[in-house]
Amino acid sequence: MRDKEILEAIFVLSLLHGRTDATRLKKEVGLTREEMHGRLRGLRDRGYVEVRGSRLFLNSKGRRTFKVVFIGGTFEVIHPGHIYTIQQAKKLGDVLVAVVARDATVRRRKGRDPIVSEEERRKVLSAIRYVDVAMLGSESNIYDTLEKVSPDIVALGYDQYHREEEIAREAERRGIRLSVVRLSSPSPALKTSKILAQL
Repeated sequence: MRDKEILEAIFVLSLLHGRTDATRLKKEVGLTREEMHGRLRGLRDRGYVEVRGSRLFLNSKGRRTFKVVFIGGTFEVIHPGHIYTIQQAKKLGDVLVAVVARDATVRRRKGRDPIVSEEERRKVLSAIRYVDVAMLGSESNIYDTLEKVSPDIVALGYDQYHREEEIAREAERRGIRLSVVRLSSPSPALKTSKILAQL
């Protein structure tokens, strides 16, 4: 296990649980207690992590050792186009955070109830091997979630309504340095809306 993988695991666990500690990290990465304490001591001494009591925190030096990619969507009916997009997003960095649109957001944007609940959609996404973190987005806007995740890259699906320039501008305003990438699709005709229309 490389130090970078330990730092990534600290980030992922902190995002999932709001915080992490050596016990939770040890379970995640599969090191013995002695190995874990030795590695954490080395990471702390080199300035990558801070240890406060039993809690672990990445500092900015530790966070810069890996790239976080943020992708968001409704993910109602997972189809090959979603998998392709998720794979392409994962190739852009080290940690892929997939953010699921809230039920209220689906109602507001699409004018209908989602056919699968937000929690069920999150669970399905978390089972996809390319996804490191599957989480629910904010009910208000994408930017609150961007602020929480603070990604290096935002990957947009080929047909998502968000504008790259708008995301980059608002992220900069909030102190987040990132790039925005519009992904392509091998089969643009394959869309959830078309699948639902055929049901």
